[in-house]
Amino acid sequence: MSLTRRRLLLQTLPALVAAPAVFSARAQPGGFPQPDKPIRFIVPFPAGGTSDLRARQVAERMRLDAGWTVLVDNRAGASGMIGSEACARATPDGHTLLLGTIGSLAINPHIFPQQPYDVSRDFQPITQFSRSVTVLLAHRNTGYRSLADVEVAVRAGRPLAYASPGNGTIGHMVGEIYKRRAGLDITHVPYKGTAPAVQDFISGQVPLLYETPSAVWEHLRAGTVVPLAVTSSIRMPQMPGVPTFRESGYNDMVFDTWQGAVTTRGVPAAVLASLHREMAKALRHPDVVKSHEEQVNVVVANSPEEFGRFIADQTTRWGQVVRETAVLPG
Repeated sequence: MSLTRRRLLLQTLPALVAAPAVFSARAQPGGFPQPDKPIRFIVPFPAGGTSDLRARQVAERMRLDAGWTVLVDNRAGASGMIGSEACARATPDGHTLLLGTIGSLAINPHIFPQQPYDVSRDFQPITQFSRSVTVLLAHRNTGYRSLADVEVAVRAGRPLAYASPGNGTIGHMVGEIYKRRAGLDITHVPYKGTAPAVQDFISGQVPLLYETPSAVWEHLRAGTVVPLAVTSSIRMPQMPGVPTFRESGYNDMVFDTWQGAVTTRGVPAAVLASLHREMAKALRHPDVVKSHEEQVNVVVANSPEEFGRFIADQTTRWGQVVRETAVLPG
């Protein structure tokens, strides 16, 4: 996706998605969605980030395909817990959705055990949107061109910091795993979402950043950032010149990142089926698939049952990682 096209999408989708007076919902069998009641799609991160963009893409396709009014509601803060709690406490009628991520659904329960909801008890999975990788980037002014450059600098006593979209995000966890494996002291700087983390990184406020390629794609294409390593098992075809952590000797640093939609536990089966049908259709639209693939994402669009099992497996795996790295909130 070009810079111009991405900006146009971000500028136009909010207006298109949030226009109930123009785009009224067509009720499905069983009375869903309810007349004059829009579907609220909560994104627990600031506007402008990858999760926000993907939610708006799907919301717009659901408007076009089903005639549903879907309002994207950015409720950022507390590592995704503010927006997540709003969905967990909503009426279970399918009119409140949540864009969940690997961080908010699988990692947070181990870092924030006192969070005011339980993922498996309070959320009903709908479908996994996509999976991708995490990339470690250096600001081009640092002069770093490889992991070896970073390691030499830190071991020579140079203080370094890395940014992530927040505590408990996949960027945070990969950063802590790398520090542990390499025996490095690098300061973590958490942000309240992708957009502010990328903004400060691009402006040179922090020298390193862990993010998904799609979050920085325009900067990768422009050469304003330097990708050092990715968490895939093999090199990504869209980034053939970027080595994997595995190539640099970190054999177990192979991690996917992912996101998907859930709703409040207890929605009627017919409503869940409608939500899944329209979301899967939206995700499989050629334009949506293309925009994902261009930016190192793979569309999944699995069933609610498959997504539920996947979340459970990922929660178990990341519990082990959190215990190993001793990551704490704050």
